[in-house]
Amino acid sequence: MLFKKRRKAGPEDAITAFWTWWAGARPRAERMIGGGSDDTFIEEIAGLVAAIHPDLHWEFAAGRTSRHLLVVSSGGSPELRSLAERWRRAGPPPDETFGYAAARQGRPDALEGARLALDGHQLELDDLRFRAERDEERDCLDVEVWHPDFAGLPEEPRGQIAYLSLDWLLGEDTVEIWVGGIEAVTTAGPGLTGPELAALVAGMLPADGQPRWRNMSGQRAGKPIIAMAQTRLRPARWPGHDLHIRMDVPYTARDENGFPQREALAALHAFENHVAEHADGMVVVAHETTDGVRTTHLYADSPVAAEVLKPLIAGWQDGRVRLTVTPDPRWEQVEHLTA
Repeated sequence: MLFKKRRKAGPEDAITAFWTWWAGARPRAERMIGGGSDDTFIEEIAGLVAAIHPDLHWEFAAGRTSRHLLVVSSGGSPELRSLAERWRRAGPPPDETFGYAAARQGRPDALEGARLALDGHQLELDDLRFRAERDEERDCLDVEVWHPDFAGLPEEPRGQIAYLSLDWLLGEDTVEIWVGGIEAVTTAGPGLTGPELAALVAGMLPADGQPRWRNMSGQRAGKPIIAMAQTRLRPARWPGHDLHIRMDVPYTARDENGFPQREALAALHAFENHVAEHADGMVVVAHETTDGVRTTHLYADSPVAAEVLKPLIAGWQDGRVRLTVTPDPRWEQVEHLTA
């Protein structure tokens, strides 16, 4: 007898199962949101989301262009951001009734008139106040969150309220990218309202849409090294890009510090521009230069990306260009370059 090995079900199978179920269950969701009862709907959708990954979160929220928004999010876990994005991309397009998102969406007025019941306390979220301090080196805002009732709450629920309020105001991705430290404080002092904080954070985004780069220098294995990286390096900036591609390019014309001489640097820049122009779907996030090697870090959302690069690098004049491809949903391969 011949036995065929059964393929182990993975997240992609669970994503397909979810959207197959949703096609039939959507009318039930509309009735339930409208006030109808459905004893099994919540259990079913929770089980299907957990089958994709047990740590994913889900919720219904008010939409912007659609009346309702179905959100399946990473819940603040960077390693799950790309999985949530794959769930979204596999779904139907939005329409007037339902939209779909892989992260909580922010609304500057989210706290107005809102009340939260927690551990026997009724908190008026309108009373939350914030302080934000710009960290120029890390290119982010450190935020303090205060509420008059925080003094009577334990540390853990205070922290939960602080994180949730920022997610509701700014959106999960914005918090992950542009907010650094978050602290729930018990002493009055922070004075920004929710809309004022949202406006301040919106000012962090590059006005022209162009990326900002940060220059760094140091030593590695006793050799000088210089680097430049986009800021801020966070998976949420490029959701779905969970495949790290490292491109090591050798150069022979170097100075006494191991850095490329002027002609070599011009050739490297031309080579990198050529790769960037044709590397469709990939994003260049950092460069490192040391001891005769220029390393470029790219992220892609498809394994095909590395194959696309191969003909682009074949003609480099100074030797063999080495490609290393690593699944990296947490972006650990560039963690040393993050502020």
